[in-house]
Amino acid sequence: MLQREKYQILLNNYKDKPFIKVITGLRRSGKSVLLDLFIQRLYEQGIPVDHVLKINFELPENFHINEYQKLTEVVLDWAKGKKGSLYIFLDEVGRVSEWEKAVNGLHAMNAFDIYITGSNADLLSSELSTFLAGRYVEILVHPFSYREFLQVHKNAQLKDYLVFGGLPSISVFNLEYESSMTVLRDSFRSAVLQDVIQRYSIRNTVVLEKLIIYLCSNTSMTFSALSISKYLKSQHVSVTVDTVLNYINILVSAFIVYKAPRYDILGKSIMKTEEKYFIADVGFREAMVGNNTKSIELILETIVYIELIRRGFQVYIGKVDQYEIDFVAVKQEYKEYYQVSYKLESPKTREREFGVYQRVSDSYPKFVISMDEVDFSSDGIIHKNITQFLIDD
Repeated sequence: MLQREKYQILLNNYKDKPFIKVITGLRRSGKSVLLDLFIQRLYEQGIPVDHVLKINFELPENFHINEYQKLTEVVLDWAKGKKGSLYIFLDEVGRVSEWEKAVNGLHAMNAFDIYITGSNADLLSSELSTFLAGRYVEILVHPFSYREFLQVHKNAQLKDYLVFGGLPSISVFNLEYESSMTVLRDSFRSAVLQDVIQRYSIRNTVVLEKLIIYLCSNTSMTFSALSISKYLKSQHVSVTVDTVLNYINILVSAFIVYKAPRYDILGKSIMKTEEKYFIADVGFREAMVGNNTKSIELILETIVYIELIRRGFQVYIGKVDQYEIDFVAVKQEYKEYYQVSYKLESPKTREREFGVYQRVSDSYPKFVISMDEVDFSSDGIIHKNITQFLIDD
C-alpha cells in the first residue's frame, strides 16, 4: 500500500500539537486510508492500541452516533480511566449533527489529539472557524500525483495518467479501462449524490448533471455563468445565472472542481470575472465525457494546475494587457509563472508561449511546459517537458 509520505510527514509534524487536524479533500481521494496508515505508525511508535479511537461515520455500526451529544458521550466513555496521550480520529464527521460542538468541547479539555476528515469545504465554514479560529490546521488531500501514480503502476506512462487520473480506488484494476471507468463513474456520482445533492437538498438534478458534464468537457477553459446559462438554454434546459453560480460554488465546496481567479499582473489585483474551472481529477473527465487524449491541451493544463495546487501554491490565471499567462503560482511573497502547451514545434507557437513573458518585468521564474523532448529554454525562460515537471516535485 502506498504510504503517501508527504501527508504522513505533515500529520507527524502536527502530532501532539494543540491544533485540530482537519483533513479535507475529494471523496475517494484516500483520506480514510491515510488515517489508517498514520494510526499504524502510532502503534509502531509505541502508542497503546486502546489509546487510539477511530470512528468512521459512514459505517452502519456508527449510524447511531448522529448528533454532537452522543458523539461526546461515546468519546468520554471510551477515555474513562485512560492516562497518557489519547488520539481521536473522526472520519467523515460532517454526518454528525452539530459536530462542531463536540469537537470544540473535546478540544477544550486538552486531553485529546484530534483528527477529523470531511469531503466538503463546509467542514471549515462558519461554526468551526468561529469556535476554533487559529486552533486548527487544514491538510488538503489530493488524488495521486504522477510520481505516486508511477509508484503504484510500475510500467505506466504519462499517456496512462492523462486518461486514468489519480484516484486511488481504481489501482486494483491495473489500468484495465472498462473496470476503471465504471468505478470512476460510480465514485463521481457518489461524490455528487452525497456531497452535493443530499447535502444541499438540490431538486433540479437535471440542471446539475448537465452543468457537471459542461464543466468536465470544458475543464481549464474560460467561461462565465451567463455563457453557461445560455448554453443550457440551447439544450432546452432553462436556468438562471444565479442558479448556475450557486451550483458551481457547491461543486467547488465538494472539491469536485477548482476555481482559479484571474489576476491582473500589471495592476496587481484579483479580478472578479472570467475565472477558469478545473475538474479535480482528469480520470473523472474520461469517465464522464471520454476522449481525454483528443482534448490534450485541456488535460495538460488541468494536470499542471492540480499539481501546482498540490505543491501548496495559490494559483491564478494571469492577465497582462490583453494577453493571458496560463498560471501565476503564488506562495506568500514568492511567484512562479507557467505557460502550458501541447507542442512547441512551430516558431509561431514558441513565439506565443514565450513572447508573453516579455510583458512581465519582474525576476520571478518563468516556465513553459509542453510534451516536447527538445529543450527550447531561452532568454531566462525555462522550458520543461511535462513529465520532467511532474517528476521534479
